[in-house]
Amino acid sequence: MPEAATVPTQSPNHTFCDTRASVDAALTTIHQYTKLAFDCEGRDLGEIGGRLSLISLRTISDDLSSSISSGHKFLFDVITLEREALLGVYAILESSAITKVVFNGRMDFSSLYHDHSIELRNVIDLQIADIKSRELRGEQKSGRMRRLGSAIDRGELYQNQDLFDGMHKLSGLKKCAKEHIAFSDVPGPRFQHSQWFTRPLPAEYLHHATEDVELIHQLYLHFHRRGYLTNPHLPGESMRYVSICKDRQSKMDEPFRKHGLLPLGIIGAEQVQGQETRRCGYCERALTKSCFSNKSWSADVSKCNVCRAVGFQPFWLRHKR
Repeated sequence: MPEAATVPTQSPNHTFCDTRASVDAALTTIHQYTKLAFDCEGRDLGEIGGRLSLISLRTISDDLSSSISSGHKFLFDVITLEREALLGVYAILESSAITKVVFNGRMDFSSLYHDHSIELRNVIDLQIADIKSRELRGEQKSGRMRRLGSAIDRGELYQNQDLFDGMHKLSGLKKCAKEHIAFSDVPGPRFQHSQWFTRPLPAEYLHHATEDVELIHQLYLHFHRRGYLTNPHLPGESMRYVSICKDRQSKMDEPFRKHGLLPLGIIGAEQVQGQETRRCGYCERALTKSCFSNKSWSADVSKCNVCRAVGFQPFWLRHKR
């Protein structure tokens, strides 16, 4: 029996698409744009046993001087909709002609690739742009080391400083937004991620999904205006970063793949192209000699400097985990 024509469920902040007709209506609007803010929500997203619940897309105007509040936000219900109804959305995610702006898109890529056979393409990851912006904003080595001090034991950090050259502490979306655009986060209820599969979705979960994709949009506009997105290597670095789990999905608690440090070999990979590599026995990535200590490079089982640093977490962070 053919599906009755319906109007997408709308609110002042988003359009919730859970029927074939509402998806088609959303795609008509989305195809007018060449850039989209993109995010996913779910439980243990991108990990073995995880599950995708929502795909969020926010249009980005080609006129980047336009108001931050203008545009359209669409939430696609992956739980309710059949795969066939979402093929147009998946085609956008795989399109090389449409830029997807993400923030830490690693688990989004992993979930889509391993669980839905969709390969995300043409990505700008603002988590990488944030790290590259720090030097442009005048941050010196001392500032980079202070950031690292929240993730690495300070004694280890300052006793072996040469091993931490080129290492960076990642910032989460809201912390990054607070640093760049004075975002003020209002503490809300603790999320139970199983609730992402409740229908209808609780209002606070809808708010969270729309807020994240809107923050990505606002950060993109800010980074564009400040010139943080002009580096020609950013698209390639972004794709290396988001596809880092393409070889396999991570387990739920896998310390050498889930931590707060930027993996090595993402930024500056063009400069060492063609150099000899070794496989780190912990994160399982092929990396050049500069990513290892001399001792580890020649060991039977090599450990890259980031994986080594993960073993020297401060007591409070080990206790929290």
